[in-house]
Formats: sequence, structure tokens, C-alpha cells
Amino acid sequence: MPLSRNQTPPPAIPQDVEALLRLAAQSMFDVLARSTEGMMVVDREHRIVWISEGYKRFLPALGFADETEFVGRRVEDVVPNTQMLQVLETGKPVLVDLLTNKAGTFLVSRLPLRSEAGEVIGALGLVLLDHPETTMQPLITKFARLQQELEDTRRQLAAQRRPKYTITSFIGASPAALEVKRQARRVAQTDSTVLLLGETGTGKELLAHAIHAASRRAHKPLVSVNIAAVPETLLEAEFFGVAPGAYTGSDRKGRDGKFKLVAAITRT
Repeated sequence: MPLSRNQTPPPAIPQDVEALLRLAAQSMFDVLARSTEGMMVVDREHRIVWISEGYKRFLPALGFADETEFVGRRVEDVVPNTQMLQVLETGKPVLVDLLTNKAGTFLVSRLPLRSEAGEVIGALGLVLLDHPETTMQPLITKFARLQQELEDTRRQLAAQRRPKYTITSFIGASPAALEVKRQARRVAQTDSTVLLLGETGTGKELLAHAIHAASRRAHKPLVSVNIAAVPETLLEAEFFGVAPGAYTGSDRKGRDGKFKLVAAITRT
């Protein structure tokens, strides 16, 4: 159909794939900027380089008069509780999260921005819902409850793995007992492997807990293994792990051994 004098020809559609992708990315960016409650872009140095018109309405609550005071600052300095740094460091998106700060509670999404070489060069932050508590109260309540349950479980596990004994728990005033305690305090300050030998009931487990409690790893879990309860044929798998499909019936994903799992903490 021929164009009338008042009609303008449609914009040229790129024929190459890369141009189409760039056009799609730009169109998606424009759609997100208009349809979300707010949007920001930060660079690899955590500095805010751009905010959408919608985001500007949050600035007074964050303590800024306008975008000239806000843009150019490091995001962690101006947006309390932001997790944009996590996205920049890991390169992994946070698709749905709740952010609470002086400006309110928001349902947000955070996406890494990558170069053509795949390098993380920045991140995109989206405010999906402003004050979602009015429309998503059941979800927020469930989220808060799960967070509390997770924290309670962590505290319980930490309490269970806390050393049961300290060096003062090792009772004895004989020269031999005093020497054992002196050596225990000394070795606790090093990264050396310690071998405790003695007959049943002489306090080997107590001393192991005491050395851990006096070490710089005291704030980390102490993992104990009862060797007597592990069959000799499984000792290697228990401590060094199992490769995927190593034997019939083994886990196809393999399993890490105790040495790898507790590489940064005390082992007994």
C-alpha cells in the first residue's frame, strides 16, 4: 500500500542478528524503566551511574534532594541494606527479594550486567513493588517466619557444635597433667596437626575440645568422628570422599569427604 503524504515510513528493521538483539535489549530496558516503580544501574565499582524517573521519588526518604547528590555515590553508602554488591561479586541474579530501609519496604530484583566477553561490568536494580506489605502480606509473613526459623536453627547448630570443654576442664595438678595442659595451650595457637594418644577414659576427647576452644578457630564448628563406628572399608570414603559413580549404588554426583567439608575448621 502506498504511503499518503502525511504518513511517515516505518523505522528500518535491522537485518543482522546482533543489531536485532541490541534493539531488543534497548526496548526491554525502556519497558522496565517505565513499568517498574524504580530502576538503577551501578558500575563495577559499585557507583550509581543512572536512575529512572520513578526512582527519583525515593530520594527524599533516603536523604537526598535530587539525583545530582545521589548519582555517582557508591550504592552501599546511600541505599541501606542493599545487596547489589553480592550480585557484582558473584555474577548471580537475585530475582525476587525484599528490601527494607528508610524509604520503606520494597519487592526488588537485581541482575548482573555483562560485557560481550561475559565479564560482570555492573548491575541493574529494579523496584518491582513499592510497599508490597499492602498486597503481599501473606508472603511477607511467611518469608519472615522462614527467616526466623533459619536463624533459630543456625543458633541451635552452633550451640551443639560449640566445644564442650576447655583446658580448665582437664582436672589434674600433677607435673604430668600440668605439662599436658601447657602443651595443649601452646599447640592451640598453631595450625599444626595434633595426635592425641591414650587409653580409653584418659581424656582424649576432652583435650581435643579444649584445644579447639583455645584456638583461633574456636568460633567455628568442631567436627568429631568416632573412628570405632566407621567400618575400615569405608574409612577412605568417609575422610576423602567418593567420586561420581565410583561403585555400584554410589551417588552420581559424588560426595565430599570430611577433610574437604571441614578444611577451614578444626577436625578431630
